[in-house]
Amino acid sequence: MTFSELEHICKGRLISLASDEEIQYLLLDSRKIGIVKGSLFFAIAGDRNDGHGFIENLHRKGIRNFVVEKEIQNAELPEANIIQVHSSIKALQDIAAHHRNKFAIPIIGITGSNGKTIIKEWLSSLLAKDFSVAKNPGSYNSQVGVPLSVWQLSTRHQLGIFEAGISKPNEMHNLERIIKPTIGIFSNIGSAHDEGFVNRGQKIEEKLNLFKDCELIIYCKDHVDLAKTIESNFSSKRLLSWGLNEESHLKWIQKSAKHFQLKWKRKLFDLEFPFTDGASQENAGHCVAAMLALNYSVEPIQERIAQLK
Repeated sequence: MTFSELEHICKGRLISLASDEEIQYLLLDSRKIGIVKGSLFFAIAGDRNDGHGFIENLHRKGIRNFVVEKEIQNAELPEANIIQVHSSIKALQDIAAHHRNKFAIPIIGITGSNGKTIIKEWLSSLLAKDFSVAKNPGSYNSQVGVPLSVWQLSTRHQLGIFEAGISKPNEMHNLERIIKPTIGIFSNIGSAHDEGFVNRGQKIEEKLNLFKDCELIIYCKDHVDLAKTIESNFSSKRLLSWGLNEESHLKWIQKSAKHFQLKWKRKLFDLEFPFTDGASQENAGHCVAAMLALNYSVEPIQERIAQLK
């Protein structure tokens, strides 16, 4: 997108337009300057740091595109393109959401208390032979990490896998409109960030906002409270449960520490993990369910799961 398009996307006020440059890179940290041309810096006035204080230095280094929250004297920034908005973080999210809407590809959105990053990394690895995958770098799953991650989507990608983390109510709506997942994975629910919510139930409900428009939601039915909340919020046609629970869509039968027998659509197949700990097996279980949802046959699932580390 060009800089002039940002005025409409961000609902901001155009302060200066010296050249209508194509925006290619989004920049939040003034210390991490890569390619100068096509970079857009978001000045965020935070509690500890104020990005507006770095604008002149960035301008001297060649950055010409800025989104700001405060009044800026553009006369001091020759050849600069500047848009003023109420919130630079919201502007970043608006830009990423606009970018996401250009792509009609499967997007897997992952949330939960634990395991989000490892599920994302494992699933990306398991699918890499068949898809060009876009994903969050590391655990970029925050209000600013998610938009920076989704901005990476390009025409070469065939699939997106993005994790989303929140620490208080009313945050997931922002991330849902950026990721817009077609398939959702809820890893589990634990004590992480409990202090930001009234109770565990509120935290589950808030995280479920990520799956508002998902075609399919994957979850472990062995987490009873989580499963009940998911099943009370979504049509059964949109759900894929898995686990030892007899009523799971994908039923697991444990044969040994590493060996499980799985029942899927009235057929049985064997699966052996390269690890014995429950957390790793649970994370891998979400990956197995996702691969079945993507119409993988048993053989490549067995082969690739055995290679996980």
